[in-house]
Amino acid sequence: MFQYKKIKLMVLAAFLVTIVAIISTHYNIHATSSGQSEKSTVPEAINKYVSSINSKDWENYVHSYAPDRRLTNFPSEEQQKNRTGILSVDSIGILEIMEISEKDINEVQPYFSDINKGLYQEIRYFYTGLKYNVQNENEFFYNGVRYETFAVGKLNGEEYILGSEFVYNFDKLKSLGYTFNSAAEQEATIREKRRLGGNSNPSNDGEALPKSAVDTIIISLTCYNNATAPLKVLYLTIQKMHTLKNYISVKSTT
Repeated sequence: MFQYKKIKLMVLAAFLVTIVAIISTHYNIHATSSGQSEKSTVPEAINKYVSSINSKDWENYVHSYAPDRRLTNFPSEEQQKNRTGILSVDSIGILEIMEISEKDINEVQPYFSDINKGLYQEIRYFYTGLKYNVQNENEFFYNGVRYETFAVGKLNGEEYILGSEFVYNFDKLKSLGYTFNSAAEQEATIREKRRLGGNSNPSNDGEALPKSAVDTIIISLTCYNNATAPLKVLYLTIQKMHTLKNYISVKSTT
């Protein structure tokens, strides 16, 4: 009965969100920190990175990185044949983004200290949630939201990615106030803790609640700004309910 009520609540909330999606005409990618919601501009270099992956334009993908950070001979014939690494990604979207101050970046991502600050101008750092749909899941690319840090900067007026790293430990970000307080971030935190602990099974201790389904659907609306958004919301709702059934704790009736 307890589980049934939770699922019923999820369906009702999802229905209300869908109605909002139908009557809404504009969505913004936003970052939430300390309960405050604010718009965040996505850097041109990160937009180029995402767009090139979605269009499978690997030349533009390589050139989204700074000249001294680019891959060579990419992609290889073997990579294209087997769709390994980033080539396994069917689609990618920016779910959440937040800028990290220069003061805090060394604590959050010390690898970025190697960036040549004498060569690049207007260097900025970002904490980003990217929603992946992949053909072959692996340690680095899997279906769902993966959090990454990016460094971007300009060279001769052109903006490039200067570095990117996956987030494995969210504690430092949270301690410095960089948190979206979203369901997607919560689930990613749990997943990475399980991964570090050598456990790949879903948590069953009630850490993810029905509210997280609604939070994630609302956040996901920011990725869609066309007439098909309501249908995508319904798809996300069903997908989310399937995922969360592994997280809902059921009280004993005995």
